[in-house]
Amino acid sequence: MRIVRRGQWAERSPREPFVALRRRRVKGVVVHHGGVREAPAGAAALVAFERHHMDGRGWNAIAYNWLVDEAGVIYEGRGAGVVGGATRGWNSRTESICFTQWGGETVPEAAKVSIRWLVDDISQRYGGGLWVKAHRDFASTSCPGDALYRFVEAGCEPSVGDPSRIDWDAIGAFVSALRASVASKPLSRRRRSRGVPVRAAQGRLRDRGFDPGPVDGVYGKKTRDAVKAFQRSVGVLKADGVIGVRTWDALFIM
Repeated sequence: MRIVRRGQWAERSPREPFVALRRRRVKGVVVHHGGVREAPAGAAALVAFERHHMDGRGWNAIAYNWLVDEAGVIYEGRGAGVVGGATRGWNSRTESICFTQWGGETVPEAAKVSIRWLVDDISQRYGGGLWVKAHRDFASTSCPGDALYRFVEAGCEPSVGDPSRIDWDAIGAFVSALRASVASKPLSRRRRSRGVPVRAAQGRLRDRGFDPGPVDGVYGKKTRDAVKAFQRSVGVLKADGVIGVRTWDALFIM
């Protein structure tokens, strides 16, 4: 991934020093869009956002932790582990990602891949237990646009692309690592499970025709009910709504 750091896109200094996030309080990742059709391309969009946030709204700095442009280039806004300014009520408990263009229609595949990479990177930094949601899940807004919202709701899964170019060994290793995690700590609503293993299970449930609700990495009631329905459909699993290794294997292998 190409990442343009602060100091490389002509950003201004914040009015006040950035405040560090308290690691134990961080719960998830919130995705936004620029909200403007025909927005400036590349780093010019960041300069425009920063001017609007600092001069128009009087904020400390550009609001977002991270930004992704139309070509999939990642830009460091406020950066990692810093309180943002983009999601009122949740800035001290999340990191934010902004797609710099309009998210209401088609979102370029390169941007989707970079957003997914950022979601995984952020989650990994906090121990792998974060959910991912859209700005409209927290406020009365259309942000991040319908197309980008559908992408977020589906778990930020980019298109598969050319099968001959996929690193199947890496995918197998990833799924095996998730299985080992589930074997040591089954997923359930009672445990308040969340993060990458939950998101993977939600995506697989949806692929197999069971509705877990948003693929957001949060093991809520709809996910539990979808797991129960899947377990009943298999017939040899206890329909308890818990994803242990037997349910995981049935979900991903059968």
